[in-house]
Amino acid sequence: MNKKICVSIIIALIMIVTLATSVLAANEDVTLVKVKDNVCTIKLGEDGEVIKQLISVDNEKKEVTLQIDVKNLKSKEEETKPTEMFLVVDDSKSMSDNTLTSGKTRKEAVFTAAKTLAEQILKEQPSTKIGVVSFSSNSEISKEGTLEDAKLIIEPSNKIDEITSAIDNIQTTGGRTNIDAGLQTAKAHFSTETTLNKYLILLTDGVPNNSVGTSLTYSGNTAKNTKATLKSIQDSGINIITVMTGVNSTYQPDPDGTSSAEAAGKTYKDLAEEIFGTQESPTYGKFYYVLDESVENTITKDVYQDVSVVIENEIKDITVVDYFPLNIVENYDFEIFEEANIGTVTPTVDTKNNSITWKITTLKAGETASFKYKLKLKEKFNEKIINVETPTNQKVDVEYTGTDGTNKKATSDVTPSIMLKKDVTPEPKPEEPKDNSIAPNPIPQTGDNLAFVVLGMLVLAVGLVIYIKKR
Repeated sequence: MNKKICVSIIIALIMIVTLATSVLAANEDVTLVKVKDNVCTIKLGEDGEVIKQLISVDNEKKEVTLQIDVKNLKSKEEETKPTEMFLVVDDSKSMSDNTLTSGKTRKEAVFTAAKTLAEQILKEQPSTKIGVVSFSSNSEISKEGTLEDAKLIIEPSNKIDEITSAIDNIQTTGGRTNIDAGLQTAKAHFSTETTLNKYLILLTDGVPNNSVGTSLTYSGNTAKNTKATLKSIQDSGINIITVMTGVNSTYQPDPDGTSSAEAAGKTYKDLAEEIFGTQESPTYGKFYYVLDESVENTITKDVYQDVSVVIENEIKDITVVDYFPLNIVENYDFEIFEEANIGTVTPTVDTKNNSITWKITTLKAGETASFKYKLKLKEKFNEKIINVETPTNQKVDVEYTGTDGTNKKATSDVTPSIMLKKDVTPEPKPEEPKDNSIAPNPIPQTGDNLAFVVLGMLVLAVGLVIYIKKR
């Protein structure tokens, strides 16, 4: 029992000695100032940058505020894919005879949208060349079912005035729909250049009831010939987009199969899908089966997106790790002052490596992610940091996936610094009268008291250990 008591006394004495030799200061005795206003800038290649800076020092509260920004310096790039394309437009009588709720005829709606589409494409990529072909049936009966059911309106051009004027001048010539002739005419006028992106955009309000080499008939040879032409176009590397509007989903043009046995009992929609497939599962390229009221929006929005690609220029999987020196971790409290507007930041300092981590999944083109945090001086801190320049941070590491899809790293040890200032003015000592007497032995000085106290405690501890052993 006595041994336990003595051991406890020894431990207590050692703790007293340790505390006696530690020096803590109160934070009201010092002034917090900024020493260096270094701004840490980390370039993320040409994609963006990370900026960390000291934005305020509050001496009254004994705290500093830092801000980290991650900026995506890129912008969205809208790159038009085709460099050569044909608008193949239906000019049959039904296009002019049908009126939409807006008051426009079907022809006006489709042709206006076709001109807008051409303007959009040439605005983004002026080098793109656009040609125009119209089709229906020839005004001369003897020429029906031939290539003369279609007409080349304009060769591929990048002059928007010529293209829009050509579309405006398309005249209605017949009542039938020889899509096959329109397709073949456009295909024949594409260039032979194999490196170009090529698109054929078919705009029609009916299913083919005629083709090159056949007489008036639905389905049967007309469908067979039209499908063969579509396949040959696709096989030659030309992308096909079809917009079909105003096609009745209940009416049967040849219910008894008088013109063609294959058409018996089929609606216009059935006959269209026989050739083009469905919107969800098209046979060739893309197929839009829309109502008249949606046709303009489909051409100017959906088709435009089909022939364009938006380069998002996003920076992904960003990880920013901000490391703190030990003097900061031990003497300052970390607090998030303003939450990150994008991504998440660890709310406390990781004591394993004295850091905080900010993760951002996606930073879009032109976006800036930001957050602020405070370092607040503790009530009691180590006096050794007084009048010593203290960096607020040790370094910042960044890992991210660039806009080109590759993983990258960057780092910087540039950091602001602060200081706790305290003016130490020595107190003047009063003059003492000269004492010429000589003492036989040196007199201990008062400055040595602490040393004697400590020595006495250690002697006492050793004496207790010896005493215990003798018993």
